[in-house]
Amino acid sequence: MSRCEVLLEKVCSLRDFMVRVLCDLVAIPTVVPPGEHYLDCCTYLRDLLRDMGLSVEVIEVPREYVPEEYRDYPRYIVYARSSRDPIIHFNGHYDVVPPGGGWVVTDPFKPKVMNGKVYGRGAVDMKGGIAAIVGAVKALLESGIEDYTGFELSFTPDEEIGGRAGAGYLVKSGRVRSRFCIVAEPSGLNQVWIGHKGLVWFEVTVIGKSAHGSTPWLGVNAFECMVELVHRLLREYRPLVESRVTRFETIPPEGRRATAMFGGVVRGGVKVNVVPDTCSFTVDRRVIPEESIDDVKHEFTEFVLKVAKELKCDVKVKILEEMKPCIVSESSRLLTALKNVAKYAIGVEPKETLCIGGLDMRYFIEAGIDTLTYGPGPTEAAHRPDEYIVIESMVKAAQVYAALCTRGELLQ
Repeated sequence: MSRCEVLLEKVCSLRDFMVRVLCDLVAIPTVVPPGEHYLDCCTYLRDLLRDMGLSVEVIEVPREYVPEEYRDYPRYIVYARSSRDPIIHFNGHYDVVPPGGGWVVTDPFKPKVMNGKVYGRGAVDMKGGIAAIVGAVKALLESGIEDYTGFELSFTPDEEIGGRAGAGYLVKSGRVRSRFCIVAEPSGLNQVWIGHKGLVWFEVTVIGKSAHGSTPWLGVNAFECMVELVHRLLREYRPLVESRVTRFETIPPEGRRATAMFGGVVRGGVKVNVVPDTCSFTVDRRVIPEESIDDVKHEFTEFVLKVAKELKCDVKVKILEEMKPCIVSESSRLLTALKNVAKYAIGVEPKETLCIGGLDMRYFIEAGIDTLTYGPGPTEAAHRPDEYIVIESMVKAAQVYAALCTRGELLQ
């Protein structure tokens, strides 16, 4: 039996260990916003990794990196490394979105193991990926294999709100020493995300003039102006945006288009019999890699101002958030290595696709680190009631991670 086969069997033997780690993590409600129980989660991971023999530290993120409205909730990063110089970095985020309603199988933070799945908020996005990383490292250290590739691990907060205080700070701090990085987000084992779309979030405010509802001619109805503006956006701007299609494949294929979604948040008016003097709405503009963020901002703002002038109404355009799209280098050594290792370890050669959401991988790519996103699924279970991960998917992901560390020649 080859050393890699020994390692793969060792990973399988740690199935119950990974399930236990995942259940422990799900039971810690690391909800963002605002950012609860972060230290509890980091302390758990620190102790777990130290018991495995790794060098581990918990890093407190400087307050200036934390969104102002959440600064009463400190941010922490778990950073660990092997005893040899790291070549590959494994990253995962431990924060989760709010649980919401509609849960039937179990309460969101009471993990349940049933029918080959683990249920609970964060099970697939992405504490299952963290458990797979931990399982891979444990197998590697206990298998007796001595010539494995040096590695480092990071478990970071705030990915669900942009990641600036998580992976963003970690990379900027200079602590990442590896040339390669795997982000264990739930791509599913059949595909590897080679990049992701970007985004710009706008808020458009229409300014009118207040008046009594019985004398509307004395005011300027901001709502009516907003309706006209949105109508023009839907009729003229959105078709222009959706005519742009990336050359990269996506799952589902409809995700290849640039998109514009209106009205995620709508505000306005004070009372039924008062002419509204302000109304606002948001726009979620998703940006394909072939587009420029600056061009997107300019195009949208100019369109809104032009239409507002034609409608004789005043508007303000505010940018709430922006994220550049990213794509790994076409010469990525990690991509070749990952595809070869996955085919050997689990019999799957993952398909190269573009993630239609946003990911922390952009921070690593912007720093010049060869980075891919590959992790256990199913992708579609994320952020939903009764979120779950397929245990076999988690074990197989761990096999790929572990095997990648024994195939260092692929990364030379």
